[in-house]
Amino acid sequence: MRLKDKVAIVTGGGRGIGRDIALAYAREGARVVVAEIDPVTAEATAKEAGGMAVVGDVAKSADIARMVMTVVQEFGRIDILVNNAMKIVPGKLEALPEEAWDTTMNIGLKGAFMMSQVVGKHMIAQKSGAIVNIASIAGLFPYNWAGAYSVVKAGLIMLTKLQAMEWAPYGIRANAITPGYIRTPGTEAMYADPEIYEGRRKGVPMGRVGSGEDIAGPAIFLASDEARYTTGSVLGADGGQAVGYFLSVPGRRFSGGRID
Repeated sequence: MRLKDKVAIVTGGGRGIGRDIALAYAREGARVVVAEIDPVTAEATAKEAGGMAVVGDVAKSADIARMVMTVVQEFGRIDILVNNAMKIVPGKLEALPEEAWDTTMNIGLKGAFMMSQVVGKHMIAQKSGAIVNIASIAGLFPYNWAGAYSVVKAGLIMLTKLQAMEWAPYGIRANAITPGYIRTPGTEAMYADPEIYEGRRKGVPMGRVGSGEDIAGPAIFLASDEARYTTGSVLGADGGQAVGYFLSVPGRRFSGGRID
């Protein structure tokens, strides 16, 4: 087991990608802590993972302090932090309310920073730790009409690189994963539309929309000792979507012959 007896906090771990990572970590022997704002999904996933639930809002510093202290008091250390919590409030930029921008920013970026800061102090003291930030392909390319989402994910990628550079002397590694199209309970209403699903599927070189388990694998690797010399990296988990630009160009595709 690659994560045997490691203490791992997964924010937004109650459902979706966070849940799949939490369960995958548990299968690899980790002591999983599901940090989630929803007590129902937090307890359900924690029970399934054989771990512990801590309920709180990562956009609130007091909640973070309480959740982290609960984990330290229970286990005495924190080995892995997965910053996954996120909330998209969609909208066009010219009409996006300030509170919509703030909600996405506070949970997805400020929350990841504050969570990392509090957990990081414990990791610095123990001179070891791994941080896995769940960014997005939307942090590499603009995702229009999704409010602050792309800005948050781009910021999370840069935060990852800063963490890697500043905390490497303390034995702490920080890496990011950039998922592409992923089907989760949160996106199910969209992917249930056959036209949307097929359009997105065709834009992925591997020919399919991903699942949370497709992200859990890289998350295990980055948290494990197998990645002991890997830090500051941005690992794509998108079926080739980031390199498949021409798949999204409309019109009939040229399939052979000579181009003059």
